[in-house]
Amino acid sequence: MVKGLGKILGIGLLSLLLLLPGLSAWADKVVEPLVFDAGGGAIAVLSFYETEPATQADAVKSFYKSTKSFYKTIPGFLGWALFSSTDGTRVAELSQWRDQDSYDAFQISLASDGDGEDYTKYYEAYASAKGGKGKGKAKESVELGDPVLTVSFAVDQVVSPPGMVSAIPGNMALVQISDITTDADHPINLVAAAHAALADLSQFYPAPRTAILLTGLEVNHIALLANWGSVAEFSDLDQVPRITLPDDIALAIDDVPDDPEDVSFTADTHLYQTVKVITPKAETSSKE
Repeated sequence: MVKGLGKILGIGLLSLLLLLPGLSAWADKVVEPLVFDAGGGAIAVLSFYETEPATQADAVKSFYKSTKSFYKTIPGFLGWALFSSTDGTRVAELSQWRDQDSYDAFQISLASDGDGEDYTKYYEAYASAKGGKGKGKAKESVELGDPVLTVSFAVDQVVSPPGMVSAIPGNMALVQISDITTDADHPINLVAAAHAALADLSQFYPAPRTAILLTGLEVNHIALLANWGSVAEFSDLDQVPRITLPDDIALAIDDVPDDPEDVSFTADTHLYQTVKVITPKAETSSKE
């Protein structure tokens, strides 16, 4: 009986050893989240595209196929995410960079023939999928076209419950993205108003896992992002809370105009699903 038990244990151990490589490969395929840090000097570049509900999925699929090999090895790249709105009318593209210099160097590399990393083959497919002038393979597909808005932001504030990573998961996350601005004739301190909006997220039920405030680097824009969890957690998306600027916005800002009617802003708010997240290629140590 002892010999029989030993044989069974031996077979079990051998099976486990054979299974371990598979488990390791599976772990390698886990999608990493897009992590935000307000203290590191990172910048975020956010682009919005208009889509039709009937063709949004095809446009997103075509765009992602050209993009997935584009960013991974670029110096200073911190992460990229693609979002599709639940109403089918928007797609948002967000990339994070270590600093402004990293992003500027990347942009210069696309337009120069320097000695740096050659991204031309990737950019051609990327531009083609966006409806640009890239010379990718001729193929009939639905394209996103050009973005209706692209803005560079600083990561100003990140709020998460204690013990939670400030991040947006790599797939199927439900994310509010709000682009908020004022016109040149009625400038107000949007950042101060946004800080007031994020001051007490406990008033929301459910509360967001993470809320992020992005502030425009050169324009009077802010963006509010909120990770509300998984799409599968909600049976009715109309019941998902929204983070908005305070109704009494005049009390939340310092530069209040003399005329209360001048305290105005425009917000474009949609709920999105995370389609894909791309993180930098992990550095591997060279074999000795």
